[in-house]
Amino acid sequence: MACRALGEGRVTLVVRKGGIHERQGGLFALEHERFALLPTHLHQDADRLLPAYAGDYLAGVAVDPEPGRHVVGLWAEAARIWKVTDPGRLAALGDELMWTAGELASRFRYRDQPWLFVIALRIQRLPVPVSIPDHPSYAGCRSWIPLRDQIPLAGSVPVLEDAAFATRLARIAAVLD
Repeated sequence: MACRALGEGRVTLVVRKGGIHERQGGLFALEHERFALLPTHLHQDADRLLPAYAGDYLAGVAVDPEPGRHVVGLWAEAARIWKVTDPGRLAALGDELMWTAGELASRFRYRDQPWLFVIALRIQRLPVPVSIPDHPSYAGCRSWIPLRDQIPLAGSVPVLEDAAFATRLARIAAVLD
């Protein structure tokens, strides 16, 4: 669902603290400025999403479309990253984040460390989605998964025009800087 919202340009932000399998004691680190978005079917819970995302978004991802494979149609470039220590700033982002206030509060408090990284992503759409086989190394709650297959990026196009992305990024920065 997050990949769909990013791919439609409805959101440009993701939040991270670190998954249970992350290196560095579970803490997130921006290991790559550019990366493919690997759609998964974990954490698909309508109660965690704002109402605008809960209904049709979850219906579209309720069933794995190609079991044993991942269809990659998007890649991202990190445009900005903020370490947010004030949960009020997260709330001020409104629907730039697809998560409910309760979900953001839970992530904010995870591991008794009161902060989250907010990452603005410049999303690019591949000219043709690529289907890659699943692999056991892709399982688990992780931010970074080294792919065994190359994803060709040539011919990709941004999901938001430059001016629209710059305007949203400036609005977000006004809240988080």
